[in-house]
Amino acid sequence: MGRGQWQHMAAEELQQQYSPSRWARRLRGDAVVRAHIEAVTAGTQRARASTRTSLHVPYGEEDGERLDLYLPEEPSETFPAFVYIHGGYWQSLSKDTSGFAAPALVPRGVAVVAVGYDTAPKGHMDAMVLQVRRSLAFLAKQYSGIRGIYLCGHSAGAHLAAMVLCTDWTEFGVVPDIRGAVLVSGVYDLEPILHTYVNDALNMSREVAQRNSPMLCVTQAVPAACEVLVAVAQHDSPEFHRQSQEYSQALRSAGWAVSLLDLACMDHFDIIEKLSEDTYILTQIILNMIARA
Repeated sequence: MGRGQWQHMAAEELQQQYSPSRWARRLRGDAVVRAHIEAVTAGTQRARASTRTSLHVPYGEEDGERLDLYLPEEPSETFPAFVYIHGGYWQSLSKDTSGFAAPALVPRGVAVVAVGYDTAPKGHMDAMVLQVRRSLAFLAKQYSGIRGIYLCGHSAGAHLAAMVLCTDWTEFGVVPDIRGAVLVSGVYDLEPILHTYVNDALNMSREVAQRNSPMLCVTQAVPAACEVLVAVAQHDSPEFHRQSQEYSQALRSAGWAVSLLDLACMDHFDIIEKLSEDTYILTQIILNMIARA
């Protein structure tokens, strides 16, 4: 299914394609969403109880412009940072449920940073993209000990992370040292979203959707461009698979070092929840990415 063929779908089919809970096998509908919220909330609570933290660090003046940092007990002079951008279709979840990967990464000397941003309806798409970019610039300016940023986003967060990759950093006065990006079950072309329930809160116009679609703003890779992993779950919808395949191909055509990973037996939700486990394949891939840099 090539880009644009979603336009030939019936409205009900398009809604279903962009309703990830309808494709999960282990639980159905709202139950899998509730289980996901419970899992990432409990995981974050465990992380806060067991890890040295610096919570609610402001990177800007808006209410949502806060970071949570999970830090190694005895950090070396420099350390890598895993920066996580949460999903929730740009309108739910928060950094306060986004620290669940810390127990698997922090003991290995990796700082974990959970990025907050103003979700809809308060936040609009242009503002969310700008906030996430500003959070990365803030980290680069304020934390000189960071040796390499490894960006990760899930679902809507993967979209925001992908928008970071096409940032012109000149206006920010700093170029964050982004060495890797892990984009999990993301949306990279926002135009289909305009025709679904998701846009009820976002209220995007076609122009806003186009200028904030990573598929439409892929930049040519520079020699120092980071390694990118695009991951999708077996039980994500065909549209999510298409988006991941086409975005990874667009990056590859622009000279980026990109891999596409289809994770067997996973759905849209447990594909990211399991980052709390140090034996999970995606956790291991991230640790290997950091070790190689």
